[in-house]
Amino acid sequence: MNTAIVMLGSNFNPEQNLEIAKDKLSEYFELVTQSSHIISKPVGKKYKYDFHNESVKLLSADTAEETKIIFKQIEKDLGRTPESKQLGVMPIDIDLIFWNETLIDDDYNKFDFVKTCVDEIK
Repeated sequence: MNTAIVMLGSNFNPEQNLEIAKDKLSEYFELVTQSSHIISKPVGKKYKYDFHNESVKLLSADTAEETKIIFKQIEKDLGRTPESKQLGVMPIDIDLIFWNETLIDDDYNKFDFVKTCVDEIK
């Protein structure tokens, strides 16, 4: 079993979409734990609304690439499209940060809120 630490973020119906995302993730993976909920200011001019963020640790029998494909499908199911991203609306963002204790996404080092959430459950 592979261990993944995942960052979830939303700036559109964020509390609802974070819960739905975790429910959908639990259909595919065993959710081990989750971090506290952190609200962060948007980064970049296209995002107008604050982001709500959480990190989850999950177990996956799939490869990292297969796991990311499932994440992308969940994002699509929750209404994320290239057009919504261009408009600064992010129903859900699911990023793989650590895979079996190996750093996959440098957002961990770029954003304090990511590091805070991930370190809480690492």
